Amino acid sequence: MSLFGACGFGAFQFLASQYLQDARGLTALMAGACLAPLGVLVAVASPVTGWLIGARGPRLPLAISGSTLTLGGVAWLWLEPTTPLPAVIAGSLLFGVFLGTVIAPVTYTAVSGMPYSMAALATSLPSAARQTGTALGVAISGTIVGPALAAGPTAFTRASHDVSWMVLALGAGIVTLALVSTGRRARATATRAAALFEPMADEVVRQPVPSG
Repeated sequence: MSLFGACGFGAFQFLASQYLQDARGLTALMAGACLAPLGVLVAVASPVTGWLIGARGPRLPLAISGSTLTLGGVAWLWLEPTTPLPAVIAGSLLFGVFLGTVIAPVTYTAVSGMPYSMAALATSLPSAARQTGTALGVAISGTIVGPALAAGPTAFTRASHDVSWMVLALGAGIVTLALVSTGRRARATATRAAALFEPMADEVVRQPVPSG
């Protein structure tokens, strides 16, 4: 889920910055201003997500994050050089909701799905996956739309629709994995795994600490 989410958001960031500057002719400052509301939504959604996890578990926030990423891909499928700028910004806000609702429940799911003795490993895996996913998202989207940049805004937006389809599919993948990883069967496998690793954790605790 971390890999899918970071790949989708990385692709969006690259696509949005190129679209606003190359297809719409905005300066880098204006393009950044258009994307600034995403940060506000992240700041608002993050504490709400924490409350939802505490009250109902990670499934609902994960479903929301995957759904908003999917809808963001759908919104950018309609992207054209003449799309009104307020509509572009409104479609981008979906990615802000996504980012504000995805990190906490993924980390919670990773930690709760592994034994306590492997909590450090559980928290590091989503972080590593996010770094890898961001790099992949930028690389893939750049490969898709890069050749079209020199052909003009219309060619660029047509090529960007392929990126939007990828983002849509990644969002659907997050929803699917969210349902699978937070279900009764997933909780049962986590319990069995914890039982297997507990003897190893006890052995590590009992080992004497070398002095000097």
